[in-house]
Amino acid sequence: MDISRRNFLLSTGAFALSAGCRSTSLFGKPDLRFGVISDIHVTTENSCRILKKSFKYFKRRGVDCVVIPGDLTDWGTKGSFVLLKNTWDAVFDGTEVKPIFCTGNHDYDGWFYSDMTMEMHANGVSENDAMVKHGFKDSWEELFGEKFEPVRVRSVKGYDFVSVEWRGQNNFKAWMEENSKRFENDKPFFFFQHVPIKGTTRDSSSGGGDDGVKSVLENYHNCVAFTGHTHRTFNFESSIWQGGFSAIAVPSLSYTSMRFAENGSGNRAGLATQTMPPLPLRADHCGGQGYVVNVWNDCIAVERIDLRNETSDCRDWVIPLGDNADKPYDPASLSKKIPAPRFPEGAKVEVETRNTENRVGKWAIVMNCEFPSAVVDGGYRVYDYQIRAVVLDGSQHKMVKTFLSPAFAKQAKFEPLRQRFWFNVNELPQGKRYVLEFTARNCFGKASKPIYSKEMMSVPGFAEVDKSGIKG
Repeated sequence: MDISRRNFLLSTGAFALSAGCRSTSLFGKPDLRFGVISDIHVTTENSCRILKKSFKYFKRRGVDCVVIPGDLTDWGTKGSFVLLKNTWDAVFDGTEVKPIFCTGNHDYDGWFYSDMTMEMHANGVSENDAMVKHGFKDSWEELFGEKFEPVRVRSVKGYDFVSVEWRGQNNFKAWMEENSKRFENDKPFFFFQHVPIKGTTRDSSSGGGDDGVKSVLENYHNCVAFTGHTHRTFNFESSIWQGGFSAIAVPSLSYTSMRFAENGSGNRAGLATQTMPPLPLRADHCGGQGYVVNVWNDCIAVERIDLRNETSDCRDWVIPLGDNADKPYDPASLSKKIPAPRFPEGAKVEVETRNTENRVGKWAIVMNCEFPSAVVDGGYRVYDYQIRAVVLDGSQHKMVKTFLSPAFAKQAKFEPLRQRFWFNVNELPQGKRYVLEFTARNCFGKASKPIYSKEMMSVPGFAEVDKSGIKG
């Protein structure tokens, strides 16, 4: 063990490395380096462009393997798996770099998801090409030349990678009991499955039941788990968690999912009622993000990379290892360390009404709001903004609107100097004086000091007018 490096980690908190600083410049050449991407959702040959670019980047970085925790394909067809294998071979054939993949829900079930099936048919692909209809295990072993089991372990340079396949979680506890001695030491090992491990990272509730995975891994402080499925962005600080082990959510290579917001996600069937149009972030296979993981026996450093630009301005996640190692990413500790956002000194809000259309193309009168972007000190990012109607007589009003910055999924350099959001005026207070309160929040919900609009009052009667069916 490198005592100087370990002392540095424990005494200075190397997790606080400034944004964009590469930990290898401090700690030297790692014992192992691997790339991690997830949810690559391969469909046609065109969908493999960002995948090939990512593989080339990892190759230039000198990785020893590439980990992909599930949703390797979108439709779950054998043809898509062939495209994945061909893309890998085009970059890594003839090298010793090892593919370490596991499956997700789309790999088994994508072919009968209604919207996926429609897309398949439009591309001339039949459900009969579903991997499961070819025999998943046999087809995998034929394509990738390795044994396929619900739980398996693969080793690279003496480090173990344990994967759980889709539908394989129920096998994990028994498998670990049988193989536990292999991991009963301080040497790090890596676990990965598609869905988040329930009770870990911010979106881990979306993983459903944990099937005992968390309770098993809690016994292994030397475990670092990687999961996919949530399509979170690489700058989301709640994507890392520490308890008895460490868990990290991996961003999607194919597209970014947005949580519900006035300019975020709505009803997937097109029934959204928000006024502001959604941010254009479900752009398939063009804005991928992922990690480069550097491994030493006493620490791990995770570089967060915008694979489209092959750059990053996110700080490295540096995880000290060992029985008595600090846990800088346990949620309580991390939420205290990340400061609340702040608006620039003297920030002012501009508000005015205007005519526009809502998200489904219907005419609307909106309150347009503009104000300077907030910042978070220490190289962190604003997670979202909230606008709330505050009635000056002290009575309550239900209007609270949440918005995402148009650059929330991108590097900080793309953050606009000013934010511009709008919402329907029929949600404003009626017949009472009020102001609009604006706050910026970090990923733990810690809010900035508010800034306010001018005092306003809407003449009573909005509700009645709105119901009357105004003609344009």
